[in-house]
Amino acid sequence: MADTTTRKNKKDQSVRKILNAALLVFATQGYNGARVDAIARKAGVNKAMIYYRIGNKQALYQAVIHDIYQDRAAQLRREIQSISNPEEKLKTYIASVAAIMDAHPHFTRIMIREMVSGWANFSPAIFEEVSVTIKIVQTILDEGVEKGVFLKTEPLAVHTMVIGTLILNHLTQPVKNQIMAALASPESPSDNKGFDQLVPQVQRLVIAALRPAGVKHE
Repeated sequence: MADTTTRKNKKDQSVRKILNAALLVFATQGYNGARVDAIARKAGVNKAMIYYRIGNKQALYQAVIHDIYQDRAAQLRREIQSISNPEEKLKTYIASVAAIMDAHPHFTRIMIREMVSGWANFSPAIFEEVSVTIKIVQTILDEGVEKGVFLKTEPLAVHTMVIGTLILNHLTQPVKNQIMAALASPESPSDNKGFDQLVPQVQRLVIAALRPAGVKHE
């Protein structure tokens, strides 16, 4: 039994090394430019192990994306389960998206590449995983409309607004810091806020855009 557990742990560690290396290589080289040889070298494993544990390059790419998305929807459902306020639920969703980017900083580069390519390398299974999150957003928006705190809006439009804003800000943080420094004056020194401090601003702007005229913030 102990030997079986040890072998399983070694297998899990090998797969984790492969996925981490693949994430970095796909982010920097793109899907077409990435090579399984380079991923194997980065992971410190034999190329044959990648094919044996996961599969070819396409299977490896899907595994990397799935590794990031897996269980996210279930976790989001758990987080909003005890929240009765639709605005707070939407804030939790936005924070959840930001947390993915914070936990996997190279993932934003993959997403940008996919946007430019028209999502050419995303499989139907990945789109299905993404759609589960959008269905949760739909439920939050419907509840907000019912309670009179949100305008009726397409969930995909909200999801795209949140994803696009957070990805762009995540990738351009160093440039933003330089711009803010250039705009600073002795009377108004630069305040280089990190990505985590951007989240409340995105939450506030998205909710303000969804709020009907005359409805005040709770």
